[in-house]
Amino acid sequence: MLNADLLNGYNPTVHPGLNYSEQLLNINVDFSLRKIQTFDELTSTFTIIGVLYVAWFDERLHWTPSSYNNLMVTHFKQKEIWTPPFLLANSHDDIAFIGNDELHISVTYTGKVRWDIPVKFMSLCDADVTYYPSEKQSCGLTLLPWGYSSNLVQLNTTGSTLDTAKYEENSIWTLVSTYQQSNQSPNPGFLMTVTFKRKPMFFVMNFILPTIFMCFINLFVFALPAESGERIGFSITVLLAIAVFLSIVSSNLPQSSSPQIALLCYLLVVHIILSLMMMVCVILGLQFYFRSDEEQVPGYISKLTRIINNKTCGNLKTSDVSPEPQITDSVMTKAGPNVVEVVNDDFVSPTDDVVTWKHVCNAFDKVCFAVFMVTAIVCNVTFLVVIFGS
Repeated sequence: MLNADLLNGYNPTVHPGLNYSEQLLNINVDFSLRKIQTFDELTSTFTIIGVLYVAWFDERLHWTPSSYNNLMVTHFKQKEIWTPPFLLANSHDDIAFIGNDELHISVTYTGKVRWDIPVKFMSLCDADVTYYPSEKQSCGLTLLPWGYSSNLVQLNTTGSTLDTAKYEENSIWTLVSTYQQSNQSPNPGFLMTVTFKRKPMFFVMNFILPTIFMCFINLFVFALPAESGERIGFSITVLLAIAVFLSIVSSNLPQSSSPQIALLCYLLVVHIILSLMMMVCVILGLQFYFRSDEEQVPGYISKLTRIINNKTCGNLKTSDVSPEPQITDSVMTKAGPNVVEVVNDDFVSPTDDVVTWKHVCNAFDKVCFAVFMVTAIVCNVTFLVVIFGS
């Protein structure tokens, strides 16, 4: 009876108001965020679930409670009365008006209309993957009362933040902050901003730590014996493993260079460059090792080798020195039974400080290990500080 009386002569296509030229229709809008469902960097899609609360006064829907058994509140279907035609301006899919014709709307006897709409918003949001996998994203959603200008309606909000009292935590993203505001110029609109940050532990354990470990494991190629013949194969294996991780990470990121490529990609490229340089150094070291002992080591290389190996006379490997003493124009004297004393300055004993190419290879490996170790530590520590300190 009450609903029939209220809808008698009611036109749902005409918005409420007594004087359209002097009075704006005030519409209060608030949003309760229930869940961040997904955020896809590849497709720039941001999906949230929540409830949109919209309230306004419709003078045509007021009544005297005493005339209807003291009934204070009644309900209408959305299609039966006027509702603001809200739509999501930056929708990822088809642009459609919010709500459902069968959705119930509560109306009080004063004419106050309360429209609570469960919604699933899927909007466009450009991903900033600079600090992936510890990046912070900020996505905005804009609702517009389509067809109504600022001289007809005015949107209002009751607070500056979204209602998160019933928010459910996401397994991938941590909610950082929310913001909401109403705009009146140039056109009325309701803006929501959600800021969230990725939980990085999964990517740290499955991507970052393995690549860092492989970078340091690759350093031990300089500790492999040159005779084993496994140095080149070891370097190539680690290089291919890092390249595989780079392809995996790249497949999870948007194929664009704006606003910036993920720093993790730069780290993996640095690891690949280091691996390539290690491979080149290994090849050079093997060139030194397998040189003929008959080829004399230049003086300056011998000096650097002694300094690097920190060898004193008599501490070099005797296996790398000719085991037979050389006697040239010597004077032999009897010093005792079966003992020959050689008195000659040209005698070279196995304990003399003789530098061979094998010693050069050993010193070269030490230098390469130290240089690449320092470089790897600086690169990886800098990356971790920048990523997780942002």
